[in-house]
Amino acid sequence: MQISNFHFSYIDYPGKISVILFFQGCNYRCPSCHAKNLLENNESLEEESFFEYLNYKREWVDGVVLCGGEPTIQDGLINFVKKIKRKGLNIKLDTNGNEPSVLEKLLEGKLIDYVAMDVKGPEVLYNDLTGRKTNFERIKNSLDVVPQFPDYEFRTTIVPVIRYNERISFMTPQEIGETAKLIYDCTGKSNSKYFLQKFVPHKGEGALVDSRLEVFTETPKEILEEGKKLAERYSPHCRIR
Repeated sequence: MQISNFHFSYIDYPGKISVILFFQGCNYRCPSCHAKNLLENNESLEEESFFEYLNYKREWVDGVVLCGGEPTIQDGLINFVKKIKRKGLNIKLDTNGNEPSVLEKLLEGKLIDYVAMDVKGPEVLYNDLTGRKTNFERIKNSLDVVPQFPDYEFRTTIVPVIRYNERISFMTPQEIGETAKLIYDCTGKSNSKYFLQKFVPHKGEGALVDSRLEVFTETPKEILEEGKKLAERYSPHCRIR
């Protein structure tokens, strides 16, 4: 397992105190990503060091959060999760949804208690938002699988988009509404938890994958609020986080 870091957390697993674990490696290169250090499989920590820390904190935690990078591209993830599960802990998985077959295996094994899937935006923007040519059928398949877990949420960070003509602008309220419709069309559910998150720029040389986005401010409140109104047509439980 390519483990970058882990630490104690009060905020990353709703309603639980957890240990959050960051995996290295990702199949996307989102221009707005501020976790550049996690994109490649660089020198990693020993798996045993994580379990030693988890045993040390076990009295105070009731959950583990797996994030990245992208956890579902890790070789050996299933067995790794089984080892955590044997400790009687709940497990939350943060994923970009690009590996639906892995999600299906985790679901079949009853290994994950909470899934948080990042839905980057509407289909027309996915390649721009991920920095990769995306197999969108995989995203739609994951949107179908995720609601079958015991608990789940979808979330979209409203970021500046480098569009086909190199013009850069924030995702629009209309595009947020299209994203909510995508979730509804794939899941058939209007009661899914759906969160809109603001983009927070990280200043400094090389802070983001694409430095052109470092000049942007946080996502304007007006875009979030208007986007929420349009998203609520398909997701009445949409909230701004």
